[in-house]
Amino acid sequence: MGLRIVTFKVDEDLLSKLDELALKLGLTRSEVIRLALLNYISQENKFLKKPGIKVKHVVLT
Repeated sequence: MGLRIVTFKVDEDLLSKLDELALKLGLTRSEVIRLALLNYISQENKFLKKPGIKVKHVVLT
């Protein structure tokens, strides 16, 4: 399975936090994002039951 490029927007504060975490862990941005997504997906049902989390739309390409 090859890797595909996915583009999304984040604000400067979130990008800064991502960069800080990547540096702290010795990983790239992409590696941190992949790990975060895998963690989120593995806990999908728990997150979907939390009040206040709303998904506007999901785009799959």
